[in-house]
Amino acid sequence: MPGEQVNTVKAVYLTAEELRVAASLLYNAYHDDLFFQQAFGRQSYGQKLRAAMREELNELWHHQQKVIGFYLEDVLVGVACVVDKEYPQGESRYWYWRLKMALGTGWAPTRNWIEREDELKRLLPTDNYWLLQLIAVHPQYQRKGLGAQLVQSLTELMADHEVDGLAVFVSQQEHESLFEQKGFKRLQKVTVADVTGQLMYCTKESQGELARSC
Repeated sequence: MPGEQVNTVKAVYLTAEELRVAASLLYNAYHDDLFFQQAFGRQSYGQKLRAAMREELNELWHHQQKVIGFYLEDVLVGVACVVDKEYPQGESRYWYWRLKMALGTGWAPTRNWIEREDELKRLLPTDNYWLLQLIAVHPQYQRKGLGAQLVQSLTELMADHEVDGLAVFVSQQEHESLFEQKGFKRLQKVTVADVTGQLMYCTKESQGELARSC
């Protein structure tokens, strides 16, 4: 049933062998995302999106960023990718990432991706932040409270590290309430590739306020 709640999931760092399944989940999750639709264009959209998700996932894993899988028994039901301040973003991206991304998606989509990261960095109140780059829930497990579990796990992980906060760019308005429920606050509207989304940010202080209110 669509409204049936799932049991608690187990969070693990993904291995190289699990990245292909994770990339498939991300592709499905972002297929209807307004930013990617506009940034990548209609022509060969599915092919470009698949290439982008595969390349970004492999790049993050290779550079030991937080590529986290969420399992329900032996089924990968969720994925989240978090980058830290040490990972190059925007104009600081590695040249070979730019080349691979441009070959897979085109130069204009690659520029849009870089522009979005630069704009988010500029608007955040600190340099010591994490960015939730990508997040996905298995289509068969959506609307069952799993997204809330994933976000909760990420805020708890953030609280255990020497980092000021966790940021996310939300281009689908209906998803903003999920992050708000977990302590994220709206910082500012961001427009890239003619798509306006919401930059949201969760600090350790807001997590403490949320815990005290429960």
